[in-house]
Amino acid sequence: MGKYFNITVKPTISVAALNAGNITNAEILFDWHGFDIPKGAARLIGITALYAGKNGADVTIEDFELFWAKGNSNNTAPTTLGDDGAAVDTFGWFNNIIGKTYIDNTETNDGDLIVGNVISADSITGGTVGANQISQNNALVLQGVPDTGTNVGFDKIYVAAIAKATHNWGPSTMTVNGTMVTTSPTLTVADLDALKAVGPGDVLKDEDDNLFGTVKKVDSATQITLENNLASASANDKLVFNTTPITLILSFEK
Repeated sequence: MGKYFNITVKPTISVAALNAGNITNAEILFDWHGFDIPKGAARLIGITALYAGKNGADVTIEDFELFWAKGNSNNTAPTTLGDDGAAVDTFGWFNNIIGKTYIDNTETNDGDLIVGNVISADSITGGTVGANQISQNNALVLQGVPDTGTNVGFDKIYVAAIAKATHNWGPSTMTVNGTMVTTSPTLTVADLDALKAVGPGDVLKDEDDNLFGTVKKVDSATQITLENNLASASANDKLVFNTTPITLILSFEK
């Protein structure tokens, strides 16, 4: 009997790409994001994608491709694909690729959810890719460079994504409310219900790419508590961006 485990991955999308609005077909959704798996090879058997629309809205998830890669022998990430929201325009990453997954949602949004949307791409099968299928591969086994994980007993895998349709997060409408200080974990916001727009684990920045930090809890429509004190103070009325609108829950068999 196989052993199964899940890994939650929250890649970040640049503020510049989110603020610009549309990320269109063949443009980079997010560059390489590393995560650890138990040492050795593991078979990817399922993906659930949590997808928050603009300002956390419930939207129809558009198609995108995931590229899986190993790191370099010196324990560095693959060469960048390029800038988020732009076409792939660099070299040096090709020999790091260890797999590809196409996320294809052919179903329309049924409107059951009021915040974000979810696609559970939980079968790797041959044949035509349709709704709730994640690849035309019969199997996808991922293995990183040995001993590259954060801790002993783990290896690091990288994932990047390219849009296959238009994804639009548009400029955020959430703003900083008041003067924030770096001696407190509290971020006060206005102009958008924080309970709808963000959640625990989301990474927040302002419009100038200043990092606030990772959300610990959303206390109310106007108050967010971060895991640590604010990394940057920012300023009143600055836009607040959730740089992690896509969460990947990866299921593996080892």
